[in-house]
Amino acid sequence: MTHRWQWIVLGVFVLITAICAYGIWKYYSLQGKLHCRDCPTPVERTEGEPFNALLVGSDSREGLTPEEQHELGANAVPGQRADTLILAHFDPADEHVVLVQFPRDLWVPLADGSENKINSALQEGPTFLHKTMEKLTGLTIHHYIQVNIAGFRDLVNAIDGVDLCITQATEFDSNTGFQVTEPGMIHFDGELALRYVRSRKIFPDGDFSRIANQQRFIAAALDKVTSVGTLLQPQRVLKLVDVAGKNLRTDKKLSPLGVRELAGKLRSIDPDRFEAYTVPNLGVGAVGAASVVLPDEAGMKFVFEALGRNESPAEADGVPSIDPSTIRVGVYNGLDLFRPYATEAAARLEEATDGRLDIDPINIANAPHFKFTENLIRYEPEAKEMADLIAALLPNATLHEHSTPRGVDVAVIVGSKRFPTEPLVQILPIPIPRPNEEPAVCKEDGVAVTG
Repeated sequence: MTHRWQWIVLGVFVLITAICAYGIWKYYSLQGKLHCRDCPTPVERTEGEPFNALLVGSDSREGLTPEEQHELGANAVPGQRADTLILAHFDPADEHVVLVQFPRDLWVPLADGSENKINSALQEGPTFLHKTMEKLTGLTIHHYIQVNIAGFRDLVNAIDGVDLCITQATEFDSNTGFQVTEPGMIHFDGELALRYVRSRKIFPDGDFSRIANQQRFIAAALDKVTSVGTLLQPQRVLKLVDVAGKNLRTDKKLSPLGVRELAGKLRSIDPDRFEAYTVPNLGVGAVGAASVVLPDEAGMKFVFEALGRNESPAEADGVPSIDPSTIRVGVYNGLDLFRPYATEAAARLEEATDGRLDIDPINIANAPHFKFTENLIRYEPEAKEMADLIAALLPNATLHEHSTPRGVDVAVIVGSKRFPTEPLVQILPIPIPRPNEEPAVCKEDGVAVTG
């Protein structure tokens, strides 16, 4: 799956910056409206120190008529669930921001000791969700911001829609009514945008594709919400302020000016200053009859502990940020002609990466001779980082710059009957596109979209 950069909650979140363009009286008009009765009262944060915020997109149907719910593929359900859930970590010292998004079907322990999908925690209220997230992450969460479905739709309409490049045609989604018949640049109004960011059944990766699409959309929305063209149009500003008052809710310690301060930190999605992750997980599985996203507990613990130390998760793991599936590994038996040492070693390497390392059987063979006395990792100079990643799996192997067989990036020679492996702990960030990146398909005319 190709990841891009953006998030639904951030779009409504940063719209508060528009308040400045309309004077301090708008500050007082929102004061008190943003706090909900059952919103949490978090621990006070220390000025200048790193802090965390929980950004929540609720699937509450409040503000939508039954007809609108049907039209938008948002049919009525009791209560509310967290459709989008993001942990944001801010370091005021260098303005660095780390965002971790949680799949809605992630199976986790809740605040009351039960287990369920993470999105269900919001059914017990924002305070329960806040406590669940603190328990899950082991972090203090200093701020809570929530927006509902209607708020997202109204935000997009308030800025007269958003243009977004869609690079692939899609089938018709019977749940949301979304379909693209021809890729290219598409203009989204609020209703079409909501259909798009809620669609997941038509994508092969389901909820993971939906997360990526949410991320792609909000990048374009952020640009428009915070543009000079928006802030210099009084009617747009008024609409944005109205959307905030009706659809945004925060913890009881966060004022509208506090939200504006956080929004300013998120205004420019700069890949030199931002990191983005999907929380480590083992993919889709089952708990009883329920289809869920299974947690990678070791990976999650690593990410949250890194944030607790105010470190980059990708840098803290100590291994290169290279997807193991892109490394062509060869494994060679350098011990005994009559024993399948190479086959056994290849299986152990694949297991150590949870199957992300897929070794082609054609590259599992005998070494040139059987006189090796230690396990070796051979690599050519341009493949040094790849070799470093493989070395993280093999604590007793020796790295050796050496020629490798054609079509092989890293050659592992089994030269010892002791071949211990270590599970790979690797946190890969989601690539964030540079500003104004535009796929080639959107430089041409001829776009068809239905919805």
